[in-house]
Amino acid sequence: MNIARRQMIGGILLFSAALVAMFWANSPIRESYAVVSHIEALKGVAIFIFFLSIGIELRHEITHGILSKPRQAVVPIFAAIGGMAVPVIIYSLINAGEASSRGWGVPMSTDIAFALGVLAIAGRWLPKPVRTFVMTVAVVDDSLTILMIAIFFASSFHALSLASLGGVLIGLFLPRGQKLQKYLEPAVAFAFLPLFALLSAGVDLSKLNSAEGASPLIIIGIVIAMVIGKPLGVLGATWLVTKSKLGTLPQQVTWPRLRRVSLLFGMCFTVAMLMSELSFGNSEGEQSLANVSVLITSAVMAVLATAALSLRTKHLHEH
Repeated sequence: MNIARRQMIGGILLFSAALVAMFWANSPIRESYAVVSHIEALKGVAIFIFFLSIGIELRHEITHGILSKPRQAVVPIFAAIGGMAVPVIIYSLINAGEASSRGWGVPMSTDIAFALGVLAIAGRWLPKPVRTFVMTVAVVDDSLTILMIAIFFASSFHALSLASLGGVLIGLFLPRGQKLQKYLEPAVAFAFLPLFALLSAGVDLSKLNSAEGASPLIIIGIVIAMVIGKPLGVLGATWLVTKSKLGTLPQQVTWPRLRRVSLLFGMCFTVAMLMSELSFGNSEGEQSLANVSVLITSAVMAVLATAALSLRTKHLHEH
């Protein structure tokens, strides 16, 4: 099976698992989902294997690919920083002076699994350097978010954060990891990522009943930060770095393509749920409101990104 077909099937399995999780979490047997989804060891293994694969791929790009050139490597790093900073600023300004301001970290991190899933389904026509750019931005984004958790939520440092960071680091330094990658990639696409989505994507909508009295600014802040802040932060930082001559984009990573893939960064699901738990853990209502906001906005951004990536026939000059 070729890589493009495997990625497409893996993306379909990923989103199918997320839909199953949503139905299961809101079905008459929701209690069984609550039990299964709290098996942290399963989540940890799935996310570790996924990030191990990402780390190996990053190592290959650093040693032989576009990231081997420092002036090209610096661009996605600053893009990730911009994509984190702008949503935090937007959310903080909207919720300034409110108790809900402690949720500043919720819209900060892109869900790399879902972003690459949409890219695999709708963006198969894009050249590899574009996928590498998206993957690098998302990995740096997640890694910096994990660092923020360690700094600001040290007493609540989460096992999944450790699994994510550990997977990337081991993948980066694993000798001959590329030989292992040919076995990891199908396992990740067909098993580990769908499993993680199944265990993580189920949001119990009945908990919204406890959200009465929670500030609606949580919704406004999260939606605007994800829909506008994430793409704007990534594109803005990329523009600043390239215009200042600090870095350059690979030839195939064009601005029309970047504008399309920038929508992928507005999908803030898995780590956003973790940040919601850490930020609003003492208030079930606020946490539920934040989770549903993340869920709905991530779905909207997935649809928008899919549409943008699919409408390529009008721009044949991009091929």
